[in-house]
Amino acid sequence: MQVHLDEEEQQALLEILEEVLHNLSEEIYKTENFDYREQLKRRQAVVKSLLERLRPTVRT
Repeated sequence: MQVHLDEEEQQALLEILEEVLHNLSEEIYKTENFDYREQLKRRQAVVKSLLERLRPTVRT
């Protein structure tokens, strides 16, 4: 699947993903439930991957 975004949309998505990543890091740190922590870590890896793929296309 391909999604075409203009620069403003790309920047907004980048900011949203960065905020999600920050929140996930905090949640992982605070979570005591092992299974839930592992689930959060998997989601964190997905968000990091998305950020890595998005960043090169954003022009500032």
